[in-house]
Amino acid sequence: MTERCKCKPTITLAILAALVLLQGCASLDKDECMLADWRLIGYQDGVAGRSAARVGEYREDCAKHAVVPDLDAYRAGRQQGLQQYCKASNGFRLGNAGQALAVVCPTALEDDFRDGYNAGRERYLARSAVNKTHSHINQRKQRLSGLEDDRTQKLAALVADGIKSDQRVMILYELTELQQEMNSVEAEILELEDELVAQQSRLDYLSRNSAY
Repeated sequence: MTERCKCKPTITLAILAALVLLQGCASLDKDECMLADWRLIGYQDGVAGRSAARVGEYREDCAKHAVVPDLDAYRAGRQQGLQQYCKASNGFRLGNAGQALAVVCPTALEDDFRDGYNAGRERYLARSAVNKTHSHINQRKQRLSGLEDDRTQKLAALVADGIKSDQRVMILYELTELQQEMNSVEAEILELEDELVAQQSRLDYLSRNSAY
């Protein structure tokens, strides 16, 4: 019974240390340095696509507590983790999410990983173009709606009782300008809608023909 009780704090601290590492925190405290499984830490860094320079931060943290990281274990774990990170499917996932390309993969895995990333990046850019055009169309439609409201108000003012001739001339001039801008905005909307059709077609093509 006594032995079992002595083990509980150690197990708890080890679990807490692992949770901190899984969350991507580079800073280690004394307990984490003392209990560190350097192979596991390296593996988690590899799976996350982190640079090997990360171990330098661990070394600095643990030096304060007279602990030296096991570099061989860390490197072995990181290489194992990179085998998962550097899969082409993961490269596609990262590119499709718009994330930056991390240059961390071993030479043997680099080409496939980069191919996957580029394919994902292409779909990300195509999707972004569609979203941007949608947004632009909505903005122009809102502008057109505002112009139509202005036009309605000016037409009402044009036929109001007691309006003077010089005021009527000014309102007619403003109505002409409004109509010209409305025509311009309507033409822009039509052009954007044509662009959207082409962009959506491109996105659909990439989605249908993805190897990932």
